[in-house]
Amino acid sequence: MEKDSYLLSTVNNALTVLDTLSHYKSLSLAEIHRQTGLDKASLFRILYTLEKNGYVEKIDGPQYRLGYKFFYYGNLVAMRQDIVSIARPLLQGFAFNHKLTIHMGTLNNGRVVTICKEESPYDIQVTARIGSNAPAYATAQGRAILAYIPEVRREALLEGYTYKKYSANSVTNAQQCRLLLDEVRQNGYASDIDDRFPGFGSIACPVFDYTGEPACAIGVVAIAQKIREQKKSFLPELRKTAEMISGKLGYESNTYDFLTVGGANE
Repeated sequence: MEKDSYLLSTVNNALTVLDTLSHYKSLSLAEIHRQTGLDKASLFRILYTLEKNGYVEKIDGPQYRLGYKFFYYGNLVAMRQDIVSIARPLLQGFAFNHKLTIHMGTLNNGRVVTICKEESPYDIQVTARIGSNAPAYATAQGRAILAYIPEVRREALLEGYTYKKYSANSVTNAQQCRLLLDEVRQNGYASDIDDRFPGFGSIACPVFDYTGEPACAIGVVAIAQKIREQKKSFLPELRKTAEMISGKLGYESNTYDFLTVGGANE
């Protein structure tokens, strides 16, 4: 077989081990060695690394089996698929009513990833592809999520970012971001106008799941002038759409009281 110069052998070997374990309740080191043909010394290091990161568990024997991380990732993928199927009809209705494109994104390792979008044929197409991602601190959807995640997790992310100055409006350090997220919690929505892409902008609202934490955010994406001109007309329905999706995800709270008191009259 022709050698693939782009293939990382260590990563490929680790994936081979995980694929092998997925077919059995548990296996010993010797059994994994027989199944994969990998060198025992290398195999031990692979298993040790996977165990330390939660991808493999070592149990009595010693035996190895897939770890808790796969339960988490499996639920995460299923949840995202459920969110998209739940949210899409509501996003389609919003896009149709306001002739605006709307995105839905979720937080992944400090970046916001686009998982769904509904485009309006009446709007200039300035939108991202499904799967595209950006630093959460620099986007409306990311800010809408960051503002409501637990403080310890939020602080770890804010301190870990390498802040980039995209424009004169960009957030360039953790303290600026903290102040901005305080405003998001006060207003109930986040904005990103003439920031990461001068001339364009977005306004986003958080969507919460049954645990009370933000599962994702939905946001209008358009040219900056249109965002400013139409904000008062679309923002109440954007908030209401986020509230409806949250309700379908099992969220029950008075978080959306700002629909009538917080910033509805801006």
